[in-house]
Amino acid sequence: MSATDRSPVGVLARQEMRNYARSPLFWVGAVLSMVTVATTFTDADNTGATTYALGPAALLGVLGIIIMFGLTRRSDRAADAAGSVAVAQRTRTLALASAAAVPGAFALALWVAVMVAFALADRPDWLLPPGTSTAFVMAQGFGDGVIAAVGGPLLGLLLARWIPRRGTAVIAAVVMVVVTILLQGNFAGGQPYRTWWVWTYFVGQLGQGWSSDAGTTWHMATAPGNPFIWLGYLVVLCALAVCAAMARDRESERSGLVKVMVALGVVAVVLGIATMTVGYSDVSVNPLPCQIC
Repeated sequence: MSATDRSPVGVLARQEMRNYARSPLFWVGAVLSMVTVATTFTDADNTGATTYALGPAALLGVLGIIIMFGLTRRSDRAADAAGSVAVAQRTRTLALASAAAVPGAFALALWVAVMVAFALADRPDWLLPPGTSTAFVMAQGFGDGVIAAVGGPLLGLLLARWIPRRGTAVIAAVVMVVVTILLQGNFAGGQPYRTWWVWTYFVGQLGQGWSSDAGTTWHMATAPGNPFIWLGYLVVLCALAVCAAMARDRESERSGLVKVMVALGVVAVVLGIATMTVGYSDVSVNPLPCQIC
């Protein structure tokens, strides 16, 4: 098949994946993520899997906002230079969105390695609250690690399409980190509403029952919310971000895309509510004190 017979999206997608993989900032994040994950294998108490995603989410997801923002700006400049022969913006947006598979695949490999080790590990009794399954921890790690690594670049793409001003990506990255710190579930009864955020924890080193007089005694506990439904919620948000970025192309027909966005928005709301209310509604605390908190 000749180059002219290939799908423009496919050709551009491969090109943007290569561009993403060549980004020095991506490799900085990738190497540091591997270092972070490596510490979970040297953790004598096997607690690393509950928090390992902090590295990939920040180093692949948050940095991905900045990387994708830059790639999108560069794509637009190239299209402007090409003039009338340039590929439609919607096609270029889809190709750029495909590049999120690069950090996503890397984060997936890290997640598999950590979770296989965690599933086979001989864990201490104080680590997980009673009734908390390995799958529960895996779901949290997939959302906080793999989907965050994909969602960060998609957010950068969305911002580049609608707010293409210098500094936008850096501000967004800072806001992402600050809000995540506030919504990690350590306060106010585990903050059930935190599940609407894109990066939060369901298992952590938290105060006994989230009471204000917990003192210095800390226990491993689960925060309210259903991490399995939450994964579906995050996937829908990623799809919604891609559609919203595509909708920025004023030269393409948008009525059908708007309908898809409305449908995705409704599904996101339903899944968000379900994440808060379907199962796992109570705080579960391991009665044994955490030995490393």
